[in-house]
Amino acid sequence: MTDFANLEQTFEQYDRGEARLTAIRKAIHEADLEQSINWQFWFRYDYLEESIFCGDRYFALIIFPELLAIYDEHTELQESESHTHSLLIAFKWIVEAAPEFPQISREEIDGYFREFKKRLRREEKSLSIYYMKRCLFYMHVDKDIAGMCFYRFLDEPLDDISDGRALYYDQQVEYYLSVGDEEKALQALQPLAEGQYHFSHFPQVTYNEFVSYYMRTGQLDKARYYADQIESRVTGDPYYHHIMGTLMTLYAKTDPPRACRMFSHNYADYLESKNPWLRMFFAIGASHLFDRLRQEPELFAKEIRLPAVKRGVDLQTLSAELHASAGALTNQFDTRNGTDDYTQMYLHPFGKE
Repeated sequence: MTDFANLEQTFEQYDRGEARLTAIRKAIHEADLEQSINWQFWFRYDYLEESIFCGDRYFALIIFPELLAIYDEHTELQESESHTHSLLIAFKWIVEAAPEFPQISREEIDGYFREFKKRLRREEKSLSIYYMKRCLFYMHVDKDIAGMCFYRFLDEPLDDISDGRALYYDQQVEYYLSVGDEEKALQALQPLAEGQYHFSHFPQVTYNEFVSYYMRTGQLDKARYYADQIESRVTGDPYYHHIMGTLMTLYAKTDPPRACRMFSHNYADYLESKNPWLRMFFAIGASHLFDRLRQEPELFAKEIRLPAVKRGVDLQTLSAELHASAGALTNQFDTRNGTDDYTQMYLHPFGKE
């Protein structure tokens, strides 16, 4: 009989990402062979968590139905507080990840949300996280539904499934800036800026919202203030390709050599990324940079450093590739969502000047 606890301790020593995912897949296979229900559940949960935070989130969407089926087929898991709590946490990650893939339809995403809400109610949990995640998705789909979800989110109490008090304020920043209410966004920022609450992606995620807002409203000095505080926190981390894209757009206009360095440092990771949402933002920012480089081609030769697989590719070819990727991805997301939010971000990052 396999010592599954020891097997879990072993794969936790592997590097995050693909190495650990490969080891967990082998652990899942062993648990399935021995029909160890408990470990079939936990190894799939481990795999899903690793995929969400350090791998390809599409793998999480593939493994989640298996996790859900194991839970639903075994009453002993349903009667366990730890298994039920972990399933709801996994569901929370899935409703966040699913919209990042344009091949997943609005109907499928809404189905995830309906099932998540049903399970939260069944366990007598707050609907705070349901409304928060649904608001985030619907900001780019239907502003009225997003607003309804946002105010329902504010009314619901936080609980052990919620993302915590820090993200409670971060969500307010994002929503208020999306509707142009800078004053309320700054008020929501205050508890975070003062260090009253913490989460691992502050300030980079929150400040990125201000960078985007001030770019859209033509307040570039304010955009630079927030951008300069987060650049070093995001570069080199593929999880933040969406923020890098925003910064490259800004720096392409205000400091092109800086944008070139960010592109050069992170382009290889972009080429390896399988997340369409992250790739879209990076491609948008890079395409804006290459628009600037076409005006100043000497910067391309001086500042751009390409990975081995792209060495020898000229400015015009690379620019065309980035624009093709940005255009295709924004179209895919907007077609799925039924809006033109991302297309406008691509075509008019500084508003319609």
